Amino acid sequence: MPQPAQTPSTDALPPPTERFTLLGWVYKNLLTPWYNLLLTVVSLWLVYVLLKGTISWALTARWEVIPANARILMVGSYPAEYLWRVWAAIWLLAAIVGFSWGVWVSKRERVAWVLMAVPVVLALVSHGWVRLAWAATLALALAGWWLGRRARARKGGVWATLLWVLYLPTFVLLVRGWGLPEEPFWKYTTAVQLAVIVASLIAAAWAPRVPWVALGHAALLAAALALPQWRSVLLWPAIVGFLVWFIARRYAHLEGLKRLALQVGLAYIPLLIFIFFAYEPLSRTWLAKVASANWGGLLLNILIAVFGIMFSFPLGVLFALGRRSSLPVIRLFSILYIEFVRGVPFITILFMAQIMFPILLPPDMSIDRVVRAIMGVIMFAAAYMAENVRGGLQAIPKGQYEAAAALGLNATQTMLLIILPQALRNVIPVLVGQFIGLLKDTTLVTIVGLLDILGVAQSVLSNPKWIGTQREVYLFVAFLFWVLSYGMSYASRRLEQALGVGRR
Repeated sequence: MPQPAQTPSTDALPPPTERFTLLGWVYKNLLTPWYNLLLTVVSLWLVYVLLKGTISWALTARWEVIPANARILMVGSYPAEYLWRVWAAIWLLAAIVGFSWGVWVSKRERVAWVLMAVPVVLALVSHGWVRLAWAATLALALAGWWLGRRARARKGGVWATLLWVLYLPTFVLLVRGWGLPEEPFWKYTTAVQLAVIVASLIAAAWAPRVPWVALGHAALLAAALALPQWRSVLLWPAIVGFLVWFIARRYAHLEGLKRLALQVGLAYIPLLIFIFFAYEPLSRTWLAKVASANWGGLLLNILIAVFGIMFSFPLGVLFALGRRSSLPVIRLFSILYIEFVRGVPFITILFMAQIMFPILLPPDMSIDRVVRAIMGVIMFAAAYMAENVRGGLQAIPKGQYEAAAALGLNATQTMLLIILPQALRNVIPVLVGQFIGLLKDTTLVTIVGLLDILGVAQSVLSNPKWIGTQREVYLFVAFLFWVLSYGMSYASRRLEQALGVGRR
């Protein structure tokens, strides 16, 4: 039998142990030839000389300050009886991260070892039941990864996406609890407001040509403006109800809208029962509200960053589109907002959110100071987000618009289906860089009186017992922020690889 032809090769491959092991790589790149060995020895000696003092300090540092104050650094003054809710949120996050990793990552990645090392390091610097809690975090992450590997071929990506979508409201529910107001008047106010919106949807679906619905919304708006005592009750349902009616009226011809309106109306009945009867016993159980004054530490930084990213991104996209709009009023408003916000320091926006917002609100309305800080972060980040997105929009060639027009797409369809996906894909590195900067900028909220992780660290260092441990505390804080920033950067690179940024 004739032998199969072999591809000629003049380069002899090294043994498999040198090609696929760490030892082979070290021998080939660091030990041979003789000058590589000499450079390796000299480099190691220089590193030792430069880091000798640091290593000596690290071995004798007072690292006990970290486990002794781990709880306050992580969650601030969060009530001890509800700490299990924070741990439940961490365990759920670990399981989702592991499941997503098993579904979406098939190759070996070095970042996996970094992520696994985080709970290990935190367990080593902890003591007691906290060490077991971090061990459980690692175990749940590995269990989630095992499940994700087996669900990869069974729509695992859909399940992973759904889990991430549901995690945020679950996290807020666990950390904050059922924080609805306890005044009885709130129940009637909420029932009236939801009734206006539901009635607007039903009227648009079943009677789209009846003009008195718009007149009814106008009357509610006039009553809200003329009667200050009813403004908080009627103002926003009149506006939202009119928008719901106007949008649903335009699509009243679609099949299924009437059925949807009836389903929403029927769903309003059990919701009404819950508002009037079920809230009171539930709010006094294990899901009782934890006031934002008790939020602090790294938990507060993460909350502000997550909500800032979630809401500044769509707002920045809208301002970017508004700046390129052909309508002069929208374009001028977008330009003024972007240039004004980008022209002042971030701390100015925070002070304005904390001091000016309460002054501008009606006397009977107040906004929590954490919410005010989140609003300031959103305002500031949205302006920079708009400019980043506008750069991506300007990079799209004119031929894309012409091709969409040739296909018969209108301006809205062209922007949403053709232009905007390409623009956002092109600016992924810039957007993620801004998200990382936003995460680190959340430490500035300590200037306006919120005890984030830096504020808590300062309070720890003011304790006479821990005087002189500044380097240990701030190194630990830097390690936490590095882990979060590195995780976002890695997710960005994975997304770029999946979307082919820079290759196609």
